[in-house]
Amino acid sequence: MRKLATFIISIAACSLAFGAKVMPPEVKGTVKDTAGKPLAGVVVSDGYTVVLTDANGCYCFPRVPEAYYVNISIPSGYEVPLRQGQPVFYKKLEDRPSYDFVLKPLRGGPEKEFNLFLVADPQCQWVWHVRRLREEAVADMKDYARKCKGPDYAITLGDIAYSEGFRNTNYLLPMIREEFAAEKTGMPVFQTIGNHDFEYPLTAVEEGSPTISVRRHRYFEDMFGPANYSFNRGDAHIISMFDVSFSTFGHPGKYQGDFSDAQVAWLQKDLAAVPSDKLIILCVHIPFENSIKNSPNMARVLDILGGRKNARIVSGHTHTIKHLHYPNGVSEYVAGAMSGCWWWSKNCADGAPNGYTVWKIKGNQVVSDIYKGQNFKDNYQMRMYRGDAEYGGRYETFKMEHGAGTVLVNVWNWDEGWRSEVYENGKLSGALEPMPITGEFQAPYNGSKDWWSIGYNVGVVGRGHSQGSTRNNYCSKNYHMFRYDLKDPSAKVKVVVYDKSGRKFTGNRFTTADDYETLASRPRYSVEPAWEE
Repeated sequence: MRKLATFIISIAACSLAFGAKVMPPEVKGTVKDTAGKPLAGVVVSDGYTVVLTDANGCYCFPRVPEAYYVNISIPSGYEVPLRQGQPVFYKKLEDRPSYDFVLKPLRGGPEKEFNLFLVADPQCQWVWHVRRLREEAVADMKDYARKCKGPDYAITLGDIAYSEGFRNTNYLLPMIREEFAAEKTGMPVFQTIGNHDFEYPLTAVEEGSPTISVRRHRYFEDMFGPANYSFNRGDAHIISMFDVSFSTFGHPGKYQGDFSDAQVAWLQKDLAAVPSDKLIILCVHIPFENSIKNSPNMARVLDILGGRKNARIVSGHTHTIKHLHYPNGVSEYVAGAMSGCWWWSKNCADGAPNGYTVWKIKGNQVVSDIYKGQNFKDNYQMRMYRGDAEYGGRYETFKMEHGAGTVLVNVWNWDEGWRSEVYENGKLSGALEPMPITGEFQAPYNGSKDWWSIGYNVGVVGRGHSQGSTRNNYCSKNYHMFRYDLKDPSAKVKVVVYDKSGRKFTGNRFTTADDYETLASRPRYSVEPAWEE
């Protein structure tokens, strides 16, 4: 390793000695509208420095050697610029005298309301995953966007691809980029980087830099743009930051949620230009909940957001849905995965269907949110189970031992402010009770996990059973499982839940293993990995 490091340093030194380009000492340019009018007060950044354009639409700041892009924070009153269907609010820093941006005004000015689609963990590892992404997920997003009133925008929450171990699969990123083009999704799609989107091996020489730098996310940035940026829609300021920190260059599985000091400083500068009454939405990959225990900078960012009047965090990574509410008033939404259990079924490990979340934003408030299962109607928000049911298949079975008089209900997007009603034979008899969160793997299977979904992913497909895959990934905790003990075990049961916006969802049918074919099984393709054989 020492010899390799010495060799790399020697190459870098030689490249500087023999005519490597010297970048201009400043980054400067203009921001104007399509009529040539200068735009003042537009935020311009390179991921380190943050400045505002002056009255003439001009900006200028010293070049930072580590910077890769210069980008603008798109103002609310202007369209999202697109090239090949992708948002292009950035320019790569090269040997150029200036970097100019042109924005087209929105008809009618800033939007009073819009829909924000939150897409967690598309995580394509094989070409047939990209096919499911195209045929199920993206097609469903475009169809649902037509039914939503108002303009639509989307942002992913990391793990677009699925590099695993030392095997790169980010060669799929150009394919995924094409599938997320605005003409296919029906909206501009912004991106966030996750731990599976990095390139391995982890070391690379940064051409033109005076030092050897580790740039594991350069390929992702070449596809989608800066890893830290912001943009504005209506009265919302949306920020995307990468929060993945590897503890060693030699093992891609050793990482944690973290921010660098430079990232925290950049965030503070970015927010300093945002009015205090704006809705702040910070998009990251790894959730804050556990990261703040080990990362002072994650805790600092949470404190910074707590200083705002109205701030939210959205994250992914866990392939489970969870709503978190921190003492300082900041809420975090951990979104369910578009890939579910990595495309092996139609469900996440917590039982929620493969899907995405849609927030309706009016002014500076999120007035409604819904988790939309792919290829399911948007009123599909729960499943009901009998307390004595058995689930699974040829690999493994899971027998519930609650008893026939117990009803189990998985309400996957449940949050504070939701309420429930249970009817027996048409008469209101009570409400659902939340189950304590459990992590058991062995019988008796009486905990809060969704054993119907586990029964399919582990018992029928075999993931997490005997095929070398990590069992915990397919038996994860469930944070939205409820129970109700019937007064009459033979009664006809109806469950009604109401979300915070007052929307009503009804369930009156018990899900069984006979529903695997329609609710859980995935399409089969002629070319797939051979592990199942």
